[in-house]
Amino acid sequence: MPEAPTWRSARWAAAAVLMIVYTLHSLDRYVFGVIIEPLRHEFHFTDSQLGAIGGTAHAIGFCVCVLPVGWLMDRTNRVKFLATMLGIWSAVSGLGALATGYWSLFAMRTVVGAAESSTAAGTQSLVASIFPAKERASAMGIVHSGLALGTGLAFVIGGFVAQHWGWRAVFLVVGLPGVILAALMWLRFPEPPKSNESSDAGQAVPMWQVAKFFVRTRAVFFNTIGLAIVAMNIASIWIWITPILVREHGFSLSAAGLVVGIAAGVLKFASTALSGFLADWIAKGRVDRLWVVPSCALTLSVPAAFGIAFAPSPAIAVVLVFVLGLTLGTHYSAPKAAIMTATPPRMRGSVAAMQELVANLGGAAIGPLITGIISDKLGGANSVSLALGATVSLNLVAAASFWFGIRGTSRSPAVADASSGMITPR
Repeated sequence: MPEAPTWRSARWAAAAVLMIVYTLHSLDRYVFGVIIEPLRHEFHFTDSQLGAIGGTAHAIGFCVCVLPVGWLMDRTNRVKFLATMLGIWSAVSGLGALATGYWSLFAMRTVVGAAESSTAAGTQSLVASIFPAKERASAMGIVHSGLALGTGLAFVIGGFVAQHWGWRAVFLVVGLPGVILAALMWLRFPEPPKSNESSDAGQAVPMWQVAKFFVRTRAVFFNTIGLAIVAMNIASIWIWITPILVREHGFSLSAAGLVVGIAAGVLKFASTALSGFLADWIAKGRVDRLWVVPSCALTLSVPAAFGIAFAPSPAIAVVLVFVLGLTLGTHYSAPKAAIMTATPPRMRGSVAAMQELVANLGGAAIGPLITGIISDKLGGANSVSLALGATVSLNLVAAASFWFGIRGTSRSPAVADASSGMITPR
């Protein structure tokens, strides 16, 4: 086990590795969005079926496995466990090239979701062990910027590959890098100490106590509600934005992929990485001030989403997609930093897993499906974009949840660090 000084000097390198893990997580998760149109034409899927494969199937596997995975993450070598799950989801993504119809695609997406349930618990627990509380929002921003980078790569690479070699080749291309990184993590990434913040950090907490803490702690519960709403909308946006540009604005598949890739991979990446530093700067050591950046940005996302449905030209639609990219990268760092700061070290993996369960079961599982159902019911030339605007409007509720939840965090930026046991719910 490495000594603490080693981790202090290498913590940003560790954050970079975890960012790459999140990049591959997002790449495999959202590449489906760029191949919706080829799948629809080949298999004659409805929008509801595509929404189920794109969102519900992944979320079923994720939600079934995320709590057991979080429980294991508090009790085992987190790095090796995370690397194993990375190898599994990447290999299964590659096998998606052999899919023959609805149920084979649904099964593939379910297994990928099950393995990807390890990402949040593993990365958030590792970040909380490696970084002090005053740097956690910044570190969370860097790590979660991998989500934006992976989403952007999914659309740019996926759109190009699908345009020239078909949708089956897309699955092969996105699966290989994760298998390679998984092997490297096993060989080169040491497990950091569980925590040097608490004398009993190694004593895992029963899940019923975690659930009680989760529900009764304002900073954890309300931030999780906000994260669930945003997860629903992000899943809907990245699944449906390419079909919107192709169907409603006349883009080719590769051109739409490039636009969405810039929005998700460049603009969302930048806002995710920088929002943590901006939130820390505004907070100035006060964790209860971290709400400003995510709440304001999410409020701006609502008119941008509705505007796409009424954009008078493709150029304006592109600008609004870029605005969405900027606003949707701001919610990762501050709320998750507040949750981890309000959580004792010995239950961070389990709390992170429970937060992801709620976010996916109540958000990502239903977002693309609801948008697809609304689109089928509305019909018409711009039915998908109108349906998307309706779901994204719930970001106003998420903004209020972050404001209320983060303000419930103790004014001390080290509330969990100073505690050797359960934190008093606030």
